[in-house]
Amino acid sequence: CSDFDEVSTHSTNPNNPDSDGDTLQDCEEVNTHGTNPNQADSDNDGLDDATEVNISLTDPNDSDSDDDGLSDAVEVNNTETDPNDNDSDDDGCQDGEEVNTHNTNPNNPDSDGDTLQDCEEVNTHGTNPNQADSDNDGLDDATEVNTSLTDPNDSDSDDDGLNDGYEYNTINTGPNDSASDDDGCSDSAEANVY
Repeated sequence: CSDFDEVSTHSTNPNNPDSDGDTLQDCEEVNTHGTNPNQADSDNDGLDDATEVNISLTDPNDSDSDDDGLSDAVEVNNTETDPNDNDSDDDGCQDGEEVNTHNTNPNNPDSDGDTLQDCEEVNTHGTNPNQADSDNDGLDDATEVNTSLTDPNDSDSDDDGLNDGYEYNTINTGPNDSASDDDGCSDSAEANVY
């Protein structure tokens, strides 16, 4: 940049090649990156322009380069998610949604370890992605969804008075059939009497 351009066009200091002290030269900011040579952090996201250009490889003019609801600085400094990938763990929920809405780990697709991905739990099954057994019946959500085919949000899917986990794991009755042996007596009556 000519001294004239620095003074009249960009209002930068012609005696200092880096007027804002962000380690990017004024002309580089103006001509290459389109950033403000008088402001070290052009997008006010908490990362200076040089860090965005040279280290995080984010857009120094966009405070949320991946549009996931978390600023680039929060992703780099706090959540340690990828500021260029709106779903760092590829579970179907954007990082900002995981952090701000579901309180799940945006770096782990299965925050509760039940083998159902966080977004699948939230959007498909309505289960708690932070609790492996959402209804506290002794069967984790994945077992209920994929194996026993019981309701992971109802601890007694057949309403016979016995919780699904007890029926499935202990007395081997059908947690979806209140009278598993079809004798007219409920599983609960038989389990509590005999």
